[in-house]
Amino acid sequence: MDSKTRLLHWMLNASRGGPTRIRILRTISSNPQNTRALAMELKLDYKTVQSHMEMLLGHGIIYTPKRGYGSVYFIGPEWEGNEFLNDLLRGNDDGKKKRKRKK
Repeated sequence: MDSKTRLLHWMLNASRGGPTRIRILRTISSNPQNTRALAMELKLDYKTVQSHMEMLLGHGIIYTPKRGYGSVYFIGPEWEGNEFLNDLLRGNDDGKKKRKRKK
């Protein structure tokens, strides 16, 4: 696992806010929008979404062409080819590997 994938795994699977960040990324990947619109669509508090967005922005997973109120966010271009992220964005899973049941 490369360092970028390790970062994603930590931010999206190994931390408490991971499921919320996955929801945010899935929404942005299909419909880039600003923080307020995201909060309304996901039915989350604005400050909660803003906090997650700052973390994702700080690690370069998302970007905005222009910072400020009303900024529209997109998935970072360097992450578009990341297989782990693409699997999370496409699927209904949470990125965790499924255990096989013993028979």
